[in-house]
Amino acid sequence: MTKKGALASSPRRVVKKPAQPAADLPATEPVADAAPGFRDDAPAPAPVKKAAEPVPKAVAEPSNDALFETAEEATVESSVEAGPAEAVELPAEAVELPALESFEDIVFESLGDITTEALIDPGEQARLAEARRRVEQLPVDGSIRVAFQPIVDLATKKVIGYEALARFPGDANVSTRTWFAEAAEVGLLREIEMLAIRTALGQLEKLPLDAFISVNVSPGTAASDELRDALEDVDGSRVVLEINENAAAEGYDEVSEAVGALRSNGVRIALDDTGSGTVSFSSLFDVHADIIKIDIDVTHGIDTDPMKEAMASALKSLADRLGAMSLAEGIETEQELELLREVGVQAGQGYLFGRPESVSD
Repeated sequence: MTKKGALASSPRRVVKKPAQPAADLPATEPVADAAPGFRDDAPAPAPVKKAAEPVPKAVAEPSNDALFETAEEATVESSVEAGPAEAVELPAEAVELPALESFEDIVFESLGDITTEALIDPGEQARLAEARRRVEQLPVDGSIRVAFQPIVDLATKKVIGYEALARFPGDANVSTRTWFAEAAEVGLLREIEMLAIRTALGQLEKLPLDAFISVNVSPGTAASDELRDALEDVDGSRVVLEINENAAAEGYDEVSEAVGALRSNGVRIALDDTGSGTVSFSSLFDVHADIIKIDIDVTHGIDTDPMKEAMASALKSLADRLGAMSLAEGIETEQELELLREVGVQAGQGYLFGRPESVSD
């Protein structure tokens, strides 16, 4: 950088010298133009022209390319053309640069062009579409059936009730749980549950008068007007609402509040899969269950596993404290039955007593 440039960019310092008689000053040196930092015998810097210079055309009339220059480049060019002593004011339109988009703006703008459908696997779309078609067809063709598995008093082996189990058409390898899971995925769970419940209640008169019927419901269905309407013409003392494992995630307190009115008509509540790890123990207190169903994982092989025996004993004691009936699922052998009797479990169901069967006319 030249001294001229340095002078223009450095702040001017004013040096006060002691007053001297005018006669002592050199006649050839103008006092007003003396610059600090130069020798007395150095030539004075050339005076800076104060006259306004015409603005270069490239600045006064910016082209499209000039609009994409950075503010720093525009400033440097202006300083070079105008000189260090006086900055030239550019027209307002020349320095108004287009706003730069942030990285987030660019990303979201790009994502906006991607449709929701593109994010879903086409194979998954096809599976859900087929599931909806199958589920929607059920109420039309009336192909859903109900099978009943006996529930017995373990002390006497007398049948005291039946669990109603839905049976769906088609491939036998597709489980009942799969059907209900797909119905939930496509938003038709309540419709299919109510279809199965109405089918089961319609056969209640064919069962022994001293036996109850247990139907599986989700919390949403248990709290629905549809279920309340379906139970209006039924003896509530013969109906047990069995809350399935899905209720663990949705909250049992909803069920307890919803069935309050039904309880006054004798309807009871059973908690399914207790001891499987799906149901929290706090749920047992929230619902005030009438029946505690011990999960098949605890029952199976209980006669050879001390840990399972201890679990069944604990659940039976808990049921007693809650004033509920203890009921073991999945009993298949006489040894399992004998051990559960020793523990004190009151009721049970399983292949040892009978497989699920349709009610004959």
